[in-house]
Amino acid sequence: MKRLMKKSLALVAAVVLAFSLVCAHADETPEKVTVIYGGSSWLGHYPAWVGIEKGLFQKHGLGVLFQNFYASSGRMGSLVAGDLDIASTGSISGIALMAAGSKGFMAFGTPDSYATVEGIIARENIKTIQDLKGKRIAAPFASSAHVLVLDILEQNGLDPEKDLTLLNLKVNEMPAAMHSGEIDACAAWTPHFNKLLKMPGHHLLVDDTEFSLYKKYKLGPGPDLLVVRKEFAQKYPKTSKAFVKGYFEAVDMLINEPEECAKVLMKLTNLSMEDQMEVLKDITWITGEEQRALMVDPGDFVAGMQQLAQFLVKHNQIDHAPAVKEWIAEDMVP
Repeated sequence: MKRLMKKSLALVAAVVLAFSLVCAHADETPEKVTVIYGGSSWLGHYPAWVGIEKGLFQKHGLGVLFQNFYASSGRMGSLVAGDLDIASTGSISGIALMAAGSKGFMAFGTPDSYATVEGIIARENIKTIQDLKGKRIAAPFASSAHVLVLDILEQNGLDPEKDLTLLNLKVNEMPAAMHSGEIDACAAWTPHFNKLLKMPGHHLLVDDTEFSLYKKYKLGPGPDLLVVRKEFAQKYPKTSKAFVKGYFEAVDMLINEPEECAKVLMKLTNLSMEDQMEVLKDITWITGEEQRALMVDPGDFVAGMQQLAQFLVKHNQIDHAPAVKEWIAEDMVP
């Protein structure tokens, strides 16, 4: 009789445990199963692409639609307008919107640290920054590459309005402009950065390691920032958290299985396998476990972003420095 009671109790316990697990799983079920993500071929979007291609979001009940944008400014405009749910952006566009008083988005992480896949590429006859005097240099205005150029010129005592001609040009237009002789140098990021360096007669003048804030704080001119539309995060908290789980699982995969990731990333970047692996070697990925220390407590990354905001004010890119901490979605930080 006692043995039968023990078996019955064990059975009841097993049923209760199974029911609890089902309930717990049901409690985590996303309210919305489709997330619209804003990205591009830039490395800051690799985790989202890998997560989609490798089915990592699907494991958490999500279908993620990847929408391509040329620039962070267009991506952020679509996000706050309600056309996107989540995105990764260059932090300069994020700070600019903060400075404009936009409350339609929040930040919840930073996926990577890079310094050697963005920089100023010049013709072989331009050996130093001083050699840029009287030359034509291109950069996409209001971008990290533009901020890098302004900072490097200032460090070397050159005035972009008097000493040279600074042109606003998209990165995908730079290879043709360099080939035709329209420009003498340009500031670009990967994958166009890599393509430009492979063109005959070009060399790397400086990369992001020469940026003044990088020297002091290891902060590049436009670190990547994960952002979410505020209304979306409030309305669909489980969906938002499911995305974060899948995203940082993709970051782990990029760290542990770079070759597998490179195979699917080639479709996004149009780089060769060799070039794609080379880019991946230059990226330091930031895991989910590291995010809270960077974004919340003690919040070193947010402190660095505040310094970058002050830098942008100094260079007349924004009117005033916003309090970056007010735009951090602490509930979404893993």
